Amino acid sequence: MSSEGDDMSGPEEGPQARKNLDEPFGPPPMEYLYRCPICGTELLVNEAIIDVGMGMATFQHEYHPGFMPKVGCPGCNGDTMEYVEQGE
Repeated sequence: MSSEGDDMSGPEEGPQARKNLDEPFGPPPMEYLYRCPICGTELLVNEAIIDVGMGMATFQHEYHPGFMPKVGCPGCNGDTMEYVEQGE
């Protein structure tokens, strides 16, 4: 067996210029302000968490246009955090 062709690393490539790289997963996710009416905790909630809540509401036939799901509050440990409109 010869050792020719055993090197599969191919030609070495230098580092790519930063401007040529695309963002691997698109733009950063949106975050929405949520506030707990019980303890007053405020958090920015990632859109992926909200998408899951909307999916659950759709599955349970509770979804309607403009629906923003409640999420869990780390302060009082209940699903009490509600979306805060940006004008409030």
